[in-house]
Amino acid sequence: MLLSPIDSAKAEQSGQCPMHEEIVLAAEDAFFPYSGLHEGELRGFAVDLVTAALSAKHCDVTLHVMPYNRCIREVAQGRQLGCFDTTGSDENRRNFIFHQTPLFFGKILVYSHPDNTAKFHPDFLKDKTFSVVRGYTYTDAFDADETISKVEVDSDLQTLALVAKRRTDYAVAYEKVADFHISNSQDLISPAPKAVHELARFGLFVSFSKLTPERSSAVAALLDEGLHAIQENGTYDDIDAAWDEWLKHGLKDGRPAPHWKSR
Repeated sequence: MLLSPIDSAKAEQSGQCPMHEEIVLAAEDAFFPYSGLHEGELRGFAVDLVTAALSAKHCDVTLHVMPYNRCIREVAQGRQLGCFDTTGSDENRRNFIFHQTPLFFGKILVYSHPDNTAKFHPDFLKDKTFSVVRGYTYTDAFDADETISKVEVDSDLQTLALVAKRRTDYAVAYEKVADFHISNSQDLISPAPKAVHELARFGLFVSFSKLTPERSSAVAALLDEGLHAIQENGTYDDIDAAWDEWLKHGLKDGRPAPHWKSR
């Protein structure tokens, strides 16, 4: 149930969440350091942003952790209210409701075996193999092109491991995700793949179900308001800096991953 605009304003003034019912979202389990299980706990930059943004609107959020393919499918079926992290591709925008402000922008890179000295050329898309994560969207052109030989696996770790073992020519992955796996899983990803081409730079979002349009639109709007609030008060920058520092130094030092909590 949603509060009326008048009741919503009163809730805001009184420090209460304007949503009557608990906000429950689905978070993918293998897109760390954006969203994923790390040492058995859900952690990630996007996890912290969603939690902080809704907290700025006095709302708690419960996160259900699951594989991305299931996450996005359950939102499409109306079994989950929203799922992150999702690109704002044309196909996704046809199928889901989106908030306006991206959670963050991610760079999608193409990785090769370090011994591969060939300069990447777009023609390679037609005659080389690319490991990708099953169910992920990369770019509309890349996803729709059936002439590209794609080897689908369950995680980014596996895409990079395939390239390291020369079982595919290239892997497609988000930069920070690849950086984490290459640093953290040297036993599985060796030698370390190298980035050879930028495929795209995208905003990442929470996608909301079209089967619950009123509630989805209300929570999407609330998330937008919260994102603007944490960008203005410095919380967004603090979370961003904490994750950058951990990826550069904390991970190697054995420190636990950042975890934002409301004060």
